[in-house]
Amino acid sequence: MSIKDKVVVVTGSTRGYGYAIAESLLEAGAIVAITGRSQKAVDAALSTLQPKGRASGFVMDVCKEEQIYKLVEEVIKEFGSIDIWVNNAGYSNAAGMMIEMDPQDALDMFMSNDLGVLRCTQAIMHYMLPRKQGLLVNIYGNGSFLRPASPTGLYGATKAWMTSFTRTLAKELKGSGVQILGFSPGMMTTDMLTSPNVVGERGKEMLKNFGFVLRFLGQPAKYASDKLVKTISNNRKEFTEVKLFKPWTPLLGLIRVGWENLTNTGKRPGFELHYQPAYRSKYLK
Repeated sequence: MSIKDKVVVVTGSTRGYGYAIAESLLEAGAIVAITGRSQKAVDAALSTLQPKGRASGFVMDVCKEEQIYKLVEEVIKEFGSIDIWVNNAGYSNAAGMMIEMDPQDALDMFMSNDLGVLRCTQAIMHYMLPRKQGLLVNIYGNGSFLRPASPTGLYGATKAWMTSFTRTLAKELKGSGVQILGFSPGMMTTDMLTSPNVVGERGKEMLKNFGFVLRFLGQPAKYASDKLVKTISNNRKEFTEVKLFKPWTPLLGLIRVGWENLTNTGKRPGFELHYQPAYRSKYLK
């Protein structure tokens, strides 16, 4: 698929990985619709994205079904079509032991990371399926491949759901003409990881060496977004999954950090924990 002049919607794209995806798409010649939950955030992102190509911004919360369907209508009205939809919107609101997390935080993440994806997928499939063409991209994350996801266990559970959802969707839509791509970008040095909220004393202990882990495993979001655009451009399969984190990634990271320490080179990502106490139910005596 040639990216040039394709109309792409990227949810949750005013900052972080979503912003990087939009930037890489524009550099490849795509037409990009970004979304964010506030007009202020959308305008700020557009101010730096529009010089790179043709981009428009829309206020849309993936937790609000009406806004999703309105977005589809508005993008088609402005650009004439939607060729690619990227389900990127999602977040991790805290790290720590799962049994010490506020259940409301878990619900909020599920509503955004999972139910939001379902709603967006339903909306765009009503457009793509009758035309028998289009590409849906679902962004995976820590937990997607069913390994323990500590210290972001609840976030990992939402991403495990995402993988199951994507694989089931691909089976159900086989032969429809619509392509499905599950893409796992690996660990990135975005705000979600460089400035995390940590819950409880045990959570704080779990993250005491996370700054170093982030340094040798983390990649700039732009690295992963360029890889995604390349994957989209080269993909011919009806359904495929791509995982940037390889078995040899930790070893290469350690070698790189060792060289940076030896030569006094390399940029160390900033890292700051924000602590909050463990959740305690009001029903405990």
